[in-house]
Amino acid sequence: MRLLLFSLLMLGMIGERPKKLEDFKWKNRIVLYFPQSPTLFQELSSELNMGIRERKILFFVFGEQLNTNSEVDFSKAYVAELIKKYKSNCKDDCWVLIGLDGSIKLRMDGELDWVYIFKTIDSMPMRRSEIG
Repeated sequence: MRLLLFSLLMLGMIGERPKKLEDFKWKNRIVLYFPQSPTLFQELSSELNMGIRERKILFFVFGEQLNTNSEVDFSKAYVAELIKKYKSNCKDDCWVLIGLDGSIKLRMDGELDWVYIFKTIDSMPMRRSEIG
């Protein structure tokens, strides 16, 4: 009986969606994008999608609604907290790259620059060890 109860509890925990960015630490790199004006979420090219998957990147676009390539369960309060923490003094579009260790690797003004993001990630020691 105890084993059955434990198994059911574990199954419930496994299916739970992440509630915070910290839930991705050491699993994924994260890109947070804060567009100045509401942006419609556009489909990504297959080549871009492949590069994102290959580098274990999760992205979050903070527009009128949160768009992402991950299934998360972020509360409205937590989304507001992320905007306050990471958007800070940004007056235009801006984005943040967070590494596997959870630290900020880049904070840039302007539209997302996937080429620059990929080059930055590919130059990191952990990424080089993943490749090599």
